[in-house]
Amino acid sequence: MAAPSDRPHPDPAPLAGRVALVSGAGSAEGIGFSIARRLAGDGAAVAVGATGPHVLERVRELVAEGATAAGFQADLRDREAAAEAVADIVATLGPVDVLVNNAGMGTRAEPAPAARLVDLDPEDWDRQLQMTLTSAFNVTRLLLPGMLERGWGRVINIGSVTGPLVSYAGQSAYAAAKGGLDGLMRTAAIESAAGGVTVNTVAPGWIATAASSEEEIAAGDASPLGRPGRPREVAAAVAFLASPDAGYITGHSLVVDGGNSVAEDHR
Repeated sequence: MAAPSDRPHPDPAPLAGRVALVSGAGSAEGIGFSIARRLAGDGAAVAVGATGPHVLERVRELVAEGATAAGFQADLRDREAAAEAVADIVATLGPVDVLVNNAGMGTRAEPAPAARLVDLDPEDWDRQLQMTLTSAFNVTRLLLPGMLERGWGRVINIGSVTGPLVSYAGQSAYAAAKGGLDGLMRTAAIESAAGGVTVNTVAPGWIATAASSEEEIAAGDASPLGRPGRPREVAAAVAFLASPDAGYITGHSLVVDGGNSVAEDHR
């Protein structure tokens, strides 16, 4: 028989009383907004951010669904803009307990280019690392001290299997940026564990979103599960790592790719 302290206590709102911030959540059918919706469903007040004004539409959708929500439009590569956005969210919703660094890859205004390393414009290299890695550094550095001071927090980076596990031609900048996120995650996890803060990564494979190309959908269809993933499946992994049940997990990457990265034969 389990000791009383080890017995499960199902909680329909495991994040009640918590505040979550999700960056890169402007697309209605994207991973970021699906994460925000799931965390709101788990009881958190949610702040969503993006570089464009469409993020305010996402706030209205969350509020219409009964969530407590706020939004911010900011380029998180800019440290001053990031600091202003974070200060506004804290003033509106309160201290942030759960940070999901989802910003990266590309935006509607700045789609991520694909080019062989020898042909890659150095400016495109710099831009990709700034959008994915520097933005995560900026926001994490702003919010982590408060989590440590309060003795509880969750930092979850949305990485990728591309970079840490696999790669493909034309994606050296993207792979390097996502690999860098894992390095940032592991170091922050070591530094934050004693303060009650866990730091992890969720690494999606081929996920079907409104931005997916026909080639990307076909790649998902070639996975062992025979289909691309869904944003809500990535959101479920994030929700678990954000929950009290994941309090003893830190410094790890949870892969959500339908078995794609472990299959040698994709015929």
